[in-house]
Amino acid sequence: MLHKNEPIIIKRRKRGKRNHGHGGAWKVAFADFTLAMMALFMVLWIMQIADQKERTMIVQYLRGDMNPTGPINPFELSQSSSIIDLEGNMSIAPPIIPSSSMPRGGESEGLEEGTLIPGQFDTQAQLTVLARELNRVVQNSSMAENIAVTIVPQGIRILIHDNVNQFMFTRGSAQMQPYFEELLLSLGPILKNVTNSMVISGHTDSTPYAGNLFTNWELSSERALLARRVLERGGVKRDQVIQVTGMADQIPYIATDTAAAANRRIEALILTSSAEQLLRGMIGAPSDTAPKGVTINEIKRQAITQ
Repeated sequence: MLHKNEPIIIKRRKRGKRNHGHGGAWKVAFADFTLAMMALFMVLWIMQIADQKERTMIVQYLRGDMNPTGPINPFELSQSSSIIDLEGNMSIAPPIIPSSSMPRGGESEGLEEGTLIPGQFDTQAQLTVLARELNRVVQNSSMAENIAVTIVPQGIRILIHDNVNQFMFTRGSAQMQPYFEELLLSLGPILKNVTNSMVISGHTDSTPYAGNLFTNWELSSERALLARRVLERGGVKRDQVIQVTGMADQIPYIATDTAAAANRRIEALILTSSAEQLLRGMIGAPSDTAPKGVTINEIKRQAITQ
């Protein structure tokens, strides 16, 4: 068989440039960057919510200065700082950090339900968080200049007083002004998430009430009772308030001027567990267990002078 000499055809194609930009190395670098940014924002967040004292305690804790056995082992469950009991129980420790949802624009309904983690507020850090929440509602109200929220040894005191331009009640009566009622209603949604007990007291100035049957004692008592009813309408539980008292003009806020408008006030004291136990012991405990040498007026005087 004869073979024909067929021409050989060679096809040459241009080679495209290889794209080297689709490797996986950039993913590792991006993951490191994301982790570093997350750590940065966590540090900034901790610095924002913690005061100088708490920051010092955090540093001491991490260094092991607050633990006699040295630095904390993060894998030692007995030293776990989680709010959940890791030993098999379902109990949750008292919360200290509320939700970030806050009231806007002076809304009378205050915080939305569930924005503050319910619990007993006893420690200094917990009381600071609660006072901060109360202050945010106060600053959005029209009575911000008439209100003082302070941390006292017995808990948190909310003091609301008159001034020369703004009254909580109509002079000489227990008729509540609408803006004061709105303020109490806005505090209710926060206070209902707190299991601490409360006491409410009403105070007047030294101006005598006209008449003999109705005096400053009755006036201060009626005003305190009305404040309690409005707080209950706002969400405060019925058994949360354990005492309502009328103090007349016996404990002036401005001692140098007993007739001053600021002496007409309503005070709500959010009690810590120890303060509540002391108060209950003085009122209803047997004589052998009741504390000696302390009166309820002295407790209130200490709270006022703080």
